Amino acid sequence: MRALANAARPARASAFLTGSVLAIVVGVAPASVRASTDSTWSEHLASGRTAIARDDRAGAWHHLLAVDSLVGGHTGAKSALATLAARDGRRDEALRWLRALAETGISRLIGRDTTFARWREDPEFRAVAARLDSNAAPLANAVLFRSLGDASLLAEDVVWDAREQRFLVSSIHRRKIVAVDRSGRVSDFTRAGAEGAWGVYGLALDAKRGLLWATIVAGAESDSFAVADSGRTALVAYDLHSARRLQSVELPRTPERQVLGDLTLAADGGVYVSESLGGALFRLLPGTRELEMLVPPGTFRSPQGMALAADGKRLYVADYSRGFAAVDLATRSIVWLPKPYSLSSGGCDGLYRDGSRLIAIQNGTTPHRVLELGLDASGSRITGWRVLEQASEHLGEPNHGALVGRDFYLIGNSGWERVGDDGRLQTGADARAPVLLRLRLAD
Repeated sequence: MRALANAARPARASAFLTGSVLAIVVGVAPASVRASTDSTWSEHLASGRTAIARDDRAGAWHHLLAVDSLVGGHTGAKSALATLAARDGRRDEALRWLRALAETGISRLIGRDTTFARWREDPEFRAVAARLDSNAAPLANAVLFRSLGDASLLAEDVVWDAREQRFLVSSIHRRKIVAVDRSGRVSDFTRAGAEGAWGVYGLALDAKRGLLWATIVAGAESDSFAVADSGRTALVAYDLHSARRLQSVELPRTPERQVLGDLTLAADGGVYVSESLGGALFRLLPGTRELEMLVPPGTFRSPQGMALAADGKRLYVADYSRGFAAVDLATRSIVWLPKPYSLSSGGCDGLYRDGSRLIAIQNGTTPHRVLELGLDASGSRITGWRVLEQASEHLGEPNHGALVGRDFYLIGNSGWERVGDDGRLQTGADARAPVLLRLRLAD
């Protein structure tokens, strides 16, 4: 899903910069359910926002320094600290934070930013401005596999069905799942709105048991949305061969909107699901028909993609606002993965484990990117990172992918950038259809 600020839409809590002012979206779960295991950094982030709004520069500086320190490098905080230093005329401090921002590979156009106008002819400032600008340059390693043809799909997730040699792609707007065979032919796996389906979000394929799991959400971004269904979301299972729905497990309805979004499959057939608005994780154990809460609401700001560790004992989670965490499945304890200071870890959506590394799709930054994250031998620390793809012709706003051998197939140009403030998809004459891209991974 795309990072959006409007609570009426499936927003992912995030922190970002608009111009030179720090804008912080703190999520939509009510305060009464916030019980984050690492709330200090987010409280500092909220306090930094308040201080900036009051033009309390000293207070903002204090809180944003704390955010950057506690997270181990926070891109939004770095950018805001550079702006605050510039406003106070502190050249060396502003340059230091701009250089730190540039090291993340994130782009910010500061050459015309009036906050930094006094240093436009300064050689050091011009150098860092040029680097921040060049960070947006395309890196194209992926090749186009297939256009999905329909610009109104709002494509979200993709899985590979090895037996039938086809990809299955979820459509939020059309409320269906489409199949794409090896030749690129696109057909319906489920019909639009079949069996009352709402928008189809995440997918997980259980080849051993012949099941396709999907999350469905009632929301304005879907065609024929019924307001009476507001707040409803469910995990459903389809027969992989007949596409008949076999099971539906709905979250208890609440006044607030809920989004069962991303999911991943365990070796025993258990399913792990993230609820992206309230910040909880759920699981459906084999043979059961009710979702069990793995971690409570408020534990995360906005959990997105998940991947099981090699030993199956931990669950990696991409939190859109903070970065990457590991959940111990036995104790349910949560540890934020230490990372290089230069890694911009927020804004990540899809997450996949490929041996001793993670592949993350980052659509909450400028530019949009696909990252490779190296893990240490214990799988408990991110040791390095590199960009595999960014800002390329067909990438657009990416969101999820699927590993097929040494190839990583991902959805490019998903369409989320065309979802308006009212939560509705805009499909003009110039709208491009989503695509599947193939990215070759190193051995």
